[in-house]
Amino acid sequence: MTMPDWLKDGLEILAALSGNKNWEEWAKTALGLAAFVLALWLVWQEFVRCFLLLRRVHHMSRRGGFWQILRTMVRLAATDGALFSLDRRTLSRRTRILIEHELLGETPKPLRDWRDGGEAWSEAFLPVRLWVAMRNYVRTWRAYLHRSRVWWRDIGPALKLHGDWTIYVDNPSLVNAKIDEIQSYFECLRSLGYEGSEGDRFICPIEVKTGFIAPLHLLTGLYAKFDENWGPIIRSFDQDVDAGGYTPDAAVDRDLRQIQLFIYNCWLLWGPSIPICECRNWNARYSVIQYGFGDENNSIELVGRTKLIKEALAELLHAQKEQERATRTVGAQRPEIMPFLGMAIPANVKGRLRLSGSLGGRSSEQVNALPIAALKSWGGLQNERPVLFISEIDYTNAVDGDVESLNRDRGHIAVDGNALPSRYYSAYLWVAIVVLLPTPNGLTPLSHTQTLTPEPWKDFIPFFEHGNLADPESCLFGKRQLAVKVVTGLAAALKSWGTDRDPLHFAFASSIDEPGCGHALAHPEWDGHVTMRHLIGQALEDLARTDRDVKRLRDENLLRMDYFSGAPQQHPFSSCTFPEIVSSHYKVIDAANADLRS
Repeated sequence: MTMPDWLKDGLEILAALSGNKNWEEWAKTALGLAAFVLALWLVWQEFVRCFLLLRRVHHMSRRGGFWQILRTMVRLAATDGALFSLDRRTLSRRTRILIEHELLGETPKPLRDWRDGGEAWSEAFLPVRLWVAMRNYVRTWRAYLHRSRVWWRDIGPALKLHGDWTIYVDNPSLVNAKIDEIQSYFECLRSLGYEGSEGDRFICPIEVKTGFIAPLHLLTGLYAKFDENWGPIIRSFDQDVDAGGYTPDAAVDRDLRQIQLFIYNCWLLWGPSIPICECRNWNARYSVIQYGFGDENNSIELVGRTKLIKEALAELLHAQKEQERATRTVGAQRPEIMPFLGMAIPANVKGRLRLSGSLGGRSSEQVNALPIAALKSWGGLQNERPVLFISEIDYTNAVDGDVESLNRDRGHIAVDGNALPSRYYSAYLWVAIVVLLPTPNGLTPLSHTQTLTPEPWKDFIPFFEHGNLADPESCLFGKRQLAVKVVTGLAAALKSWGTDRDPLHFAFASSIDEPGCGHALAHPEWDGHVTMRHLIGQALEDLARTDRDVKRLRDENLLRMDYFSGAPQQHPFSSCTFPEIVSSHYKVIDAANADLRS
């Protein structure tokens, strides 16, 4: 390729003006100088970008002081020549590693504290006070420098060129507790131009020491907004109650409506978990399961390849059964392996952190690797939730719109060998019962008899009982208590309704251990073995012997356990539809409050 004459003439003129008659040497010198200036400019931009990232992340704390950040940046830039590095440990990456370890690590970067030097003598002679103040100042700096050296020594392995980036966290509730700071961190990344895989996830893997795995999904919705938005929720509750009872001007009907709506709202307020089944709402190349500590509302989401999740849960269940078998062994007599009566098992987990907002709200074509029900739950108006990816979904795959899908396992779900025999993981055991009214067209859900537009959140009563999913005996005890509550509660509603009109009918819709959509659970051995359907039937028979209202409930077949089928459009109250129901309810609440504001 030859150089155009006009460019060659121009270079000769520039060379002559600079006093260098050899235009080729001048061009090489000028290009080299331009490349050097450009490289310096890019390096400077990198330094400034990282400086601003640290400043914005720590803008509300003393950690965000100008000189604090500058000292940190100089240290990061000098270590292993990160400022001029072209490998994976660039200054930007090293800065993010530092921030992420500060967010979730065990100890934050220390700050100077004047109390380290002791207190000055306020009533002493002036020279003595000055000497004491100077001594305290020196002690403060010594204490601060010592803590800083220890902190930098501890963080050092993560910052080395071939170091371990992993952040170690005791339990998943500690990740949930930092949700505001994590959101702020991602906002800072976006504000500085980090996009896609660079700006919507941690670059450091997170290993959580212990927590409880359950093949459930936390149904966040009203719960996330209740603490911020009590007014709209209560106004919506009042409007729904006053919209009309089951029949005009019947006080008992209004009371029953109020009870139903209160139970529904209370159930959602505290955040129930729904089962994961094999229907098309949940069946996808990637599975979503719950990982929590203490209570289901402390849980985070785990996402991984479906095959990997199934294999990990099978390994956990096998270890749990062997553990329970060992506790029943006497001498050399080993009993048979028994079914697992609990619904949660301790595990150690490692993965990469994202927030649900980076996944929800997209079209199914863009995120076809993930379950539809999970995306519906994540994509509503509720707050974001932490999502830990065991298998990475890369930027260049089907999740973000491209054709190629790259499965990369970045973490694990493993047996927690240090788990204690006594275990505690609380959650709502629940059963959804749909209230039906006789009409000329047959039995019809409540809201269908009063509005042209179905409002399914007005149609079912979610009976619930707080239970311990991690302890088999406690879990079964809670289920039995719940079964009695369902039967006696429905009998009481039937009695209040009276006998001078067509009776209420009730239909079993779904429960924490049965989705109701006609499909099996994705992990059937985690249902607690004894189902709510079986326990309710047992409680109905037992209580009918002594309670005439329960006897009427049974003899007149007013509690229908086989009313809904899994056929298309035949079951609008399966647990798989609850994310959609909550989303619809949310839209109605927001629309009503928008009208009030206008």
